[in-house]
Amino acid sequence: MFDVDVYLMFSMGCVGGGLDSLFSAVENFTTAAKDFHDRLQHLDTTNPLKVRMANDQMMYLERSFVDPLGLPGRPFYRHIIFAPSSHNKYAGESFPGIYDAMFDIQNAQDVPKAWEEVKRQISIAAFTVHAAAMTLNSPA
Repeated sequence: MFDVDVYLMFSMGCVGGGLDSLFSAVENFTTAAKDFHDRLQHLDTTNPLKVRMANDQMMYLERSFVDPLGLPGRPFYRHIIFAPSSHNKYAGESFPGIYDAMFDIQNAQDVPKAWEEVKRQISIAAFTVHAAAMTLNSPA
């Protein structure tokens, strides 16, 4: 058995380098969510157009987390952030694509290819979180 954290650090570049895009996307999302929350606090609820715009942004936010292709090996689960665990039927997972790809490395025939799948899942998650942040930006 190998130390997954060490292998992840070296296989993806510098320490944590492979996760930088995801961490950056999460930071951007956090900022966008705070800004959106602040705008909601000052929303003119007597203006139906403004209320509709805010409601549409929230609707698009949730939709942005859905991948039409679904998770690898489980196309019926399409949410990138939350899904039932494929390894524990009583629990859910955050970032299930990344979790499953990391879990599957233990039994992989081609370990470098398995790590490429981890990188791909991190990229999908980072893109998805970034797209979600963009839905919260103030409309022009």
